[in-house]
Amino acid sequence: MNSIGEAIRSTRKKQKLTLKKVAQAASVSLSFLSEIERDKANPSISVLKRIANALNVNFTDLFGEEKRSIVVRKNERKPLVHSEGSRITWYALSQGSSNRMGPIWGVLEEGAAYGDIGVGHSDGEEFLFVHSGRLEFMLGNERYTLEEGDSIYYDARIPHSYKNIWEGETLLIAVATPPTF
Repeated sequence: MNSIGEAIRSTRKKQKLTLKKVAQAASVSLSFLSEIERDKANPSISVLKRIANALNVNFTDLFGEEKRSIVVRKNERKPLVHSEGSRITWYALSQGSSNRMGPIWGVLEEGAAYGDIGVGHSDGEEFLFVHSGRLEFMLGNERYTLEEGDSIYYDARIPHSYKNIWEGETLLIAVATPPTF
């Protein structure tokens, strides 16, 4: 399987796009995109989503393998992205880039945060279920505390972010349609 960087470079070249054009469309520096393509930098999930959007592909397309499987065993889950310093690890709960929804398992270390309250996605809906722990969830101007067993369903265009406020790991399941993970 190719690396994410190789997949980005290959996709960009197939579409005859320059580094500069993709970097501008993804709101990242040209040098950072170059480092990502050469596997010298580990982008966050939000950066990978922006790059995928700039390339006009599904986020999951960057992870290769088109193997369609109905069952994904716990011991077969592969981390999608774990950027140094992010303190969040995401695992795919389905396989295949032609899926119409993208379910993932998230492990948020104590104090870990995701998103920027000023940022939403371009389209779609998302669902989040707290398996264990506690989250502070911001959706637009509304603040919610989500505890074990709680869930939230929202329009992904609304700016949102969340933070683990539990003393320990918070485990969650998130589903996006269309897949953005």
